Amino acid sequence: MRSRDAILAALAPALRQAWLREPEPPRLVSIFGCTGEHGPSVHYLLDRGPAGYEEIVVEAAAELGSLTPLAPAAAWHEREVHDRFGTVFAGHPDPRALIGAGDDASAAGRFEFTPVAGEGITEVAVGPVHAGIIEPGHFRFSTMGDRVVFLELRHFYTHKGTEDLLAGMDAALATPLVESVSGDNCLAHAVAYCEAVEQIAGLEPPPRAQALRLAGLELERLVAHIGDFGALCGDVGFAPMPALAGRIKEDLLRASARFCGTRYWRGIAVPGGVTVDPAAALRQELVRAVAAAEREFASLAELALRTPSVEARFEGAGVLSLRAVRDWAAVGPVARASGAGLDLRSLRPTGAYRGRDVVPPVLAAGDVMARARIRVLEASASAQLILDALADWPDGPVRRDLPAALEGCGRGFVESPRGELLYWLLLRAGHIQRCHIRSPSFQNWPALPSAVIGGVIADFPMINKSFNLSYSGCDR
Repeated sequence: MRSRDAILAALAPALRQAWLREPEPPRLVSIFGCTGEHGPSVHYLLDRGPAGYEEIVVEAAAELGSLTPLAPAAAWHEREVHDRFGTVFAGHPDPRALIGAGDDASAAGRFEFTPVAGEGITEVAVGPVHAGIIEPGHFRFSTMGDRVVFLELRHFYTHKGTEDLLAGMDAALATPLVESVSGDNCLAHAVAYCEAVEQIAGLEPPPRAQALRLAGLELERLVAHIGDFGALCGDVGFAPMPALAGRIKEDLLRASARFCGTRYWRGIAVPGGVTVDPAAALRQELVRAVAAAEREFASLAELALRTPSVEARFEGAGVLSLRAVRDWAAVGPVARASGAGLDLRSLRPTGAYRGRDVVPPVLAAGDVMARARIRVLEASASAQLILDALADWPDGPVRRDLPAALEGCGRGFVESPRGELLYWLLLRAGHIQRCHIRSPSFQNWPALPSAVIGGVIADFPMINKSFNLSYSGCDR
């Protein structure tokens, strides 16, 4: 095993200096490749806390030192850069292809799972085809009796190549494609993309558009958390909750359709603003729908969490430690349930979030119960943000025109229902030369085994549901 000094010495100088900063190294947000006018490069995006985001650009040599031995969160990022751009990361502990290897019968194409040997070890393969309509994902368990001693994930069976599809598109017309990355978080993706374009353009949408985006983002979060909570209760046999949560969720989706013409807010956010301007009567109707949904959900959720059979399954199951959150740079409700207070709405507010007192709930237990409670608390907070925004509705237009032939780089960040979502853009003559998408699911999937290992295999569906990660968002 190489020493820390040897690992640091192999890194690019700017990256090495970043990892030597005191009192602790930065949080890794993303690593991605880019082929620009000055040749290929590898970009490291780091979160330096109060100092903000830092982007380190390294010339893409044939081989670079791997950051993974120091920051496990780099593992999937470096493997993806290797698959797509060919850069080798020397010292990477797992250099297998991430998205470039299929599962065909040829020796060259077959993905080799990590072997686990020992007396009494049994291997259990789950997926990639599952019951129901969920997308493909493979989970390879190694168990000793009922106890999980190792879990390996295999995703990217339906990798869509969205970043490549975006290349060459007119930046003003690309939002329908980015909305397809993760269908239940389509507005978060659209807003993150739009903010990246708007940063390049040097403009901000009108206040009225920003208020509408905030209302939509929080409604998207409210709908997601209500649905997730109901499904989680269904996984432990508490049948009333998924039915009741499903009805509340449907009420909100219908209210959305009346408010802005779409259940999932597709086609609403565009670079420069939004495409609709709901009348005052529609805003009041949405106020009533949100207030009613929040009251009913809060009451039902508390009843569910106090039910002995639910408590017995949720408490102490699937613990993700704060150390694991930091190692894997986990984000969103998953991280906040383990004691990490990362929430862009409070730490780096943009748009209508600026000036609002967003205090994200943070719990320390890190178990399924904590992840369930975080969603209940966040649902109430989201409802209040919607009501506040609708009560203080700005006057004015809802869209500003973009300058012609935009040039340059921009970043857009949104706290989506699953956590920090990033879009990085390089535009040339108003068209996309490179778009990098870092979804929260891509960041959080590698952390899941840390919450599963040591528990019983029967708890896996419940633990997995408590993370509620998107296959589509990961396989972007």
